[in-house]
Amino acid sequence: SQLEQEFERDPNTRELANLLDMDSQDVADTLKIAGRHVSVDAPFAQGDDNRLLDVLQNDGHLPDHGLNKDSLTLEVERSLSVL
Repeated sequence: SQLEQEFERDPNTRELANLLDMDSQDVADTLKIAGRHVSVDAPFAQGDDNRLLDVLQNDGHLPDHGLNKDSLTLEVERSLSVL
């Protein structure tokens, strides 16, 4: 960021507040909310095979869902045309 380049280190809360024309406490609160980032593909713990991605619910269709539907539609149309 701009301040990292200028100071050659991570900026502190006061410096960020000055740059953003915000109250230092508001900046600190915002940084707390941001929390830490979590990779959905990383294991829960070192040496663990379980990942967040494995336990998150996925309501989306599988990638081949559309292909299967198209194939089934084609087969039904062919069968009906014979009748």
